[in-house]
Amino acid sequence: MTPSSSHAPVPNVSVPNAPVLIVGGSLVGLSTALFLARHGVRCTLVERHPGTSIHPRAVGYYPRTGELLRQAGIEDAAVREAAGFATHRTRAGVTSLAGEVLFSKEELEGGDELGDLTPSRLLLLPQDRLEPLLRDRAVELGADLRFGTELLSFAEDPDGVTAVLGDGAGTSTFRSSYLVACDGPRSTVREALKVPRQGRGVLSRHVSIAFGADLRPVLGERRYSVVHVKNPQVTGILVHDDTLSGGTLIVGYRPEDGESLEDFTDARCAELVGAAIGAPGVEVTIRSRFPWDMAEQVAEGFVHGRVLLAGDAAHVVPPTGGYGANTGIADAHNLAWKLALVVDGVAAAGLVETYDAERRPVAVYTAGQGSLQLAVRSGTATPEQQAAAADAVTVTTGQAYRSAAVVGEPGSADLPVASDPRVLRGEPGTRAPYVELSRGGEPVSTLDLFGRDFVLLVGERGREWMSAAVAASAELGVKLAARRVVPGTGGGAGTLSDPDGRWSERYGGVRPEGAVLVRPDGVVAWRSTGADTDGEETATLTAVLRRVLARG
Repeated sequence: MTPSSSHAPVPNVSVPNAPVLIVGGSLVGLSTALFLARHGVRCTLVERHPGTSIHPRAVGYYPRTGELLRQAGIEDAAVREAAGFATHRTRAGVTSLAGEVLFSKEELEGGDELGDLTPSRLLLLPQDRLEPLLRDRAVELGADLRFGTELLSFAEDPDGVTAVLGDGAGTSTFRSSYLVACDGPRSTVREALKVPRQGRGVLSRHVSIAFGADLRPVLGERRYSVVHVKNPQVTGILVHDDTLSGGTLIVGYRPEDGESLEDFTDARCAELVGAAIGAPGVEVTIRSRFPWDMAEQVAEGFVHGRVLLAGDAAHVVPPTGGYGANTGIADAHNLAWKLALVVDGVAAAGLVETYDAERRPVAVYTAGQGSLQLAVRSGTATPEQQAAAADAVTVTTGQAYRSAAVVGEPGSADLPVASDPRVLRGEPGTRAPYVELSRGGEPVSTLDLFGRDFVLLVGERGREWMSAAVAASAELGVKLAARRVVPGTGGGAGTLSDPDGRWSERYGGVRPEGAVLVRPDGVVAWRSTGADTDGEETATLTAVLRRVLARG
């Protein structure tokens, strides 16, 4: 059933069953539940299917997504699960797996040089194997996940959302302060709200065919991340799994030419897969089919009162470049800490509204980059398009936010939506740079300091900022950890040592008297490079936090 919506007030439902109701239990919905639960927010997720995805779907996750999984405590588990894909780094064009290789290129060339930028790496792991990790960790942290449960309708009012849910036992009413729609590109929540979308629309239609086949004799020692197949029988994209016992073949179809999904019988799918493999005698079994549209579409608003859109419900990104899943997980991460502070009464509702201001420009940019990559890889890109296409690390890690939750520096120019993160230096609105420090003689990454509460990093002579953090935290009721960074290997208890002397430069030349405020999502909210504050550190920091928290 398609949910209906209403904005009429609902009587006698002021007490929520849970502060947040998440609709959709795929990759982004599970990530939202996980990040919310990690912030201590009670949340309930409903998903009409009986379990997590049975289809591989998304496969690649860039280092920034690895950093988010690291904060959630599952990066190590994901790396272990993906160990079999560690050597799958080659993107190739072939006539078939057994045929001629037309081109070959290593994914994320120069990836070994990213160690100065991030401790995380490109992760290849099919979605059906990542989702259980997200699910189990979310449950461990207290999320209420209800598979086999469908949203039937919802009604929003000034204080929250009342939803009608259906499962095998009947229907029930559920009250929440917020509803997060993670229900995919055909989002029934978005459609119920009648939210228009912008962009180029549907570019082509495709079917992903999950298959079983013994690929060992065909592949030999070769391992591919993505294979572009083109021969007289089939044109498509093939991804094989780490067991070499199967994979996924993606092919297009054209309804305008009379083709339909019904044409993809098991027999035809097996024939297409066999042609892509190109080795007679390989037995093929068809496991599942998944239809989807290649599209460039972004909702014209991600925040609609108490209803929020995330992932494919908010934006559909052409899969060329593999940005869709990464963008959706980043949506969930951006939104979770904001909902947590608003639900706890620490921040005003205006903080949630900054989700649209921060993530929608990123979605528009990323969807455009997906289309540019499509043109580049298909050989149809103009010189202007080739110049505009950015590398994957820039697209996923170099994003810059402009919103009320970021306090910019006076006189500074606005950064573009994305820049090469290698040249960013901790500007407000950007990801806080990675620096390896030391605490008590043990190495500690700056990235491991972030993810739960606000963090104030202060220079060696920033004791006044340390005192200001205590005072501002007490006045506003916000959790704020202050950490003093000292050069060399010295420093007493509670300080961080900077043995390589890189922290100040990485964070924009912060002097010993300076300070940098980092949000719970690891984004720089504000910084003082060390100008004279005339002893007003407490007033300055309190005012900054009030602004970020939408408290005036």
